[in-house]
Amino acid sequence: MKTFRFVIFLLVLLVVPVVFYSCATSEVVTGNPIDAGLVAKIVNGETNEDQIISWFGAPATTSQLGDNVLYIYKYCVSKGTGIYGGYFSQSKTEAKCDELTVTFDKATGKVKVHNFIKRVQE
Repeated sequence: MKTFRFVIFLLVLLVVPVVFYSCATSEVVTGNPIDAGLVAKIVNGETNEDQIISWFGAPATTSQLGDNVLYIYKYCVSKGTGIYGGYFSQSKTEAKCDELTVTFDKATGKVKVHNFIKRVQE
């Protein structure tokens, strides 16, 4: 009988904590996807500000750089996983962002230079 109680005691010690632990995953998306096909259509010195806005929408950030204007477009996906319970928790988050920067000549409204970095895998 003592052996049976001991086995039950061990099972309770091992099973009860597992019941109170949980796993979680999350995904947070910010911005809009940046179409690489549209990025390929950008021609420095020819593409204008109105075309960029019609293709990509309003930029996430704009800055004035002397005689130039900088538009920054960002699309980020953050994925997180975690184990939570009792006095213990552990989590991991990984963020990847696509970023398009477009610099316009303020006088002409045309693209001077642009750069696209793709890190988000669809």
